Amino acid sequence: MAAFLRNSIKESTYAHYSYTLHKYLLPVLSKVPVASLEESFLEQAMQQIITPTDAAHKPLGNSSARECLSMLRRICKYAAHLRLIRPIELEVALPKAIDKISAPLSPAEQQRLHQYVQANPTPRKIGLLLGLELGLRIGEICGLQWGDFDLKLGTLKINRTVCRISCGNGHTKVVIQTPKTRTSRREIPIPNQLLIMLKKLRGSASNAAWFLSGSESKPTEPRCYRKSIKAYLKQATVRQVRPHALRHTFATTCLQAGCDVKTLSELLGHANANITLQRYVHSDLIRKRREMNRIFSRQVSMRGRKALNLLE
Repeated sequence: MAAFLRNSIKESTYAHYSYTLHKYLLPVLSKVPVASLEESFLEQAMQQIITPTDAAHKPLGNSSARECLSMLRRICKYAAHLRLIRPIELEVALPKAIDKISAPLSPAEQQRLHQYVQANPTPRKIGLLLGLELGLRIGEICGLQWGDFDLKLGTLKINRTVCRISCGNGHTKVVIQTPKTRTSRREIPIPNQLLIMLKKLRGSASNAAWFLSGSESKPTEPRCYRKSIKAYLKQATVRQVRPHALRHTFATTCLQAGCDVKTLSELLGHANANITLQRYVHSDLIRKRREMNRIFSRQVSMRGRKALNLLE
């Protein structure tokens, strides 16, 4: 099964699966004979994995617990396929999910960030605007090369991402790979002000030069760029947020400006519009009030027309 997975998924995904297996599942299940596995034991084992009594690791949150349960179900399904055990259905109560998405930057914070970048634009600082105005993930920003920009057409193609993965034994390495999903490989129009800054910065940089580092040898990795973003936010007097909050701000800004969810989903590179709805459509009071006034003022207007027609 491991060999099949290694050949069918991204290296970063395989590394994540391997980490989950060795960190959480195997310490509890490795000494248990496969043939003796059954529902009640596995459900108790999952509770031990989620909330360990031996302080093997911190209690798991919803996301990590869900990943462990999903992996255990896949292992059981594969074992049943090999006829090592009978089919097993696991029901486990997972920890409550906590929304960790930072609140989007306010219009005033966005303006300060724009002013900070425009005062002394560099590729690394412009990376902030690539998150804020194009909705790029930090790994996608790190994976940009100058050849991905078409400054004549005013578009940007997302062709790769950069991430650091576990190699086991406490070691990690940086990998450059295709974007997160098939739809993450996308083309995005560049806003005019940002396009002007990019044209001024392009100079004689080759297409193969990495956008953030300016070097052809290696890209800037997300871990290092996160530190830069933290420093830039402080210098711009903008509150400290995770880099992903820039992408969240982009999505929120687009929705508040009336962008339809399907278009926004394609700009963000989501597999489908439902992901966009679940993650980013958190309607605020201003948007709700505007929609209520739009809907019901129209209905009142239509009632008035009908009343006039009856009088005629």
